[in-house]
Amino acid sequence: MKIIKVFNNNVVLADQNNHQIILIGKGIGFQKKSGMSIQTGKVEQVFAPTESKWFNLFNDLLKDVSPEYLEVAAQIIHLAEVELQTKFNEYLLISLMDHIHFAVVRHQQKIDIHNEILWEVKHYYPTEFQVGKSALIIIGQRLGVTLTDDEAGFIALKFVENGLNHPQNYDTTTLTKIIGDVIQIVQFQLQVTLDADSISYRRFLVHLRFLAERVIRVSKKGIADNEEDIFLFEHIKKKYQTAFACTQKVVDFIADSMHQRLSYNEQVYLTIHVQRIIDELTK
Repeated sequence: MKIIKVFNNNVVLADQNNHQIILIGKGIGFQKKSGMSIQTGKVEQVFAPTESKWFNLFNDLLKDVSPEYLEVAAQIIHLAEVELQTKFNEYLLISLMDHIHFAVVRHQQKIDIHNEILWEVKHYYPTEFQVGKSALIIIGQRLGVTLTDDEAGFIALKFVENGLNHPQNYDTTTLTKIIGDVIQIVQFQLQVTLDADSISYRRFLVHLRFLAERVIRVSKKGIADNEEDIFLFEHIKKKYQTAFACTQKVVDFIADSMHQRLSYNEQVYLTIHVQRIIDELTK
């Protein structure tokens, strides 16, 4: 194996039989350069995606996110594979490192998102949730940030959704239509055509899938908003006015088509994702 690129002392991109792979190991990239051989004894984890699109997304993500987040995500995935005795699809690494970075940035900005289905996650996926709690410890040790149990719940759901044996038990047709319609609304409101290959688009798509699944699953009973959600909602409403206005069109669409109201918390999260798209478009 030959090194293609050194990300940091512990993460490198390498070539193995004309196939690109990500190698992680303590000191594996120390004083190394492109073209040098790998010391296989230092390899602790290997990520060998089969799709070129994966590397495009990965490279785009690393433009904004430190490789340290990659190390943290890889450590958490390894722990989850051991504790849950399962394997995950190759996109979990990208999704998890992006989510952790986003969660840390939000926490530093004092924007912690309330997980409305935390109770369900704790009771329906107790093992995954406990691994999510362990992930918070790793994040605290490696990144010096203490995240809430809400994030443990979000991370647990990523384990569930990205497991190779995850059953797709939702209405795929309805799910796809909701996602497609929301994307059309956002494009129309922002007067843009979203780049399907961009990292912001993929981030948004992941969030929309989660949102659509929640809309499909949620009971018809009313949603109770707590005072913290309302306070954050008003803050985001004033801070990101264009993104918030776009979100309100989505809220109206969900109300008309699915007869459901998006909670303040869901509107906050959706607004933040729309703002990320706006930020990328205005760079």
